Amino acid sequence: MATMRFTVTFTSKSDITLPLEHNHLLQAAIYQQIEQPGLRHFLHEQGFALGQRKFKLFTFSRLLGQVRVDPRTREMVFSPPCRLVVCSPIPMVVEEIAKGLLTQSRVRLGNTTLFVETVTVSDPIVAEDKLTIRMLSPVTVYSTIEEPHRRYTYYYSPYEPRFQELIGSNLAKKYQLIFGRAADTLGFSITPRRVGERDLKIVKYKGTVIKGWMGVYQLTGDPQLLEVALSAGLGSKNSQGFGCCEIVGESWQEE
Repeated sequence: MATMRFTVTFTSKSDITLPLEHNHLLQAAIYQQIEQPGLRHFLHEQGFALGQRKFKLFTFSRLLGQVRVDPRTREMVFSPPCRLVVCSPIPMVVEEIAKGLLTQSRVRLGNTTLFVETVTVSDPIVAEDKLTIRMLSPVTVYSTIEEPHRRYTYYYSPYEPRFQELIGSNLAKKYQLIFGRAADTLGFSITPRRVGERDLKIVKYKGTVIKGWMGVYQLTGDPQLLEVALSAGLGSKNSQGFGCCEIVGESWQEE
């Protein structure tokens, strides 16, 4: 399976100003690019079912580029150009979103209009059982904890054993959906290579607080399973803008 992804470069006539919490705006803009009503409704309302779980099987990065936070308004101000990476193991999904961007040539994010400059498709293939990746949007995995008088969500750190266990289990489910057979998870691991306190990101998505981690990690395991990580995303809440990653180039060196 070739990983399906594209990078869209946006320009604007002025600085791009967005609220601190804008995952929902990026997500809505992506759905709006899908011109086939049936596909758009299926992805938005249903997704791909595996037992009781449903997966949208796409993910996207943060808005990438030169950015600062306006201390007066507490808004994020991007200096154009900026980039967005969108990934999916389903070719039709990638093709529809990319085609929509090229056809419509602009995207509305809140009160800001972004103009599409380029759309570049890439299909990195994993040939080995080790891969160094950088998160382009935070990776998140969690458990719902039931106690006598309360119920809460616990988000795991990359340094907790349960983090790797949940990442592997989630990847195996995506693999089964994509290929129709059980994944080879023997030897799978995800190891933090450059992950510090500053990589913890606390994001509000439509009023819900989500904790995730940026940083650089080493993935080990079946190459086809690692390709699923690149195309469908790592961890949970991928279609809300979590778990998008890229292969780190040869120029990266561990400190």
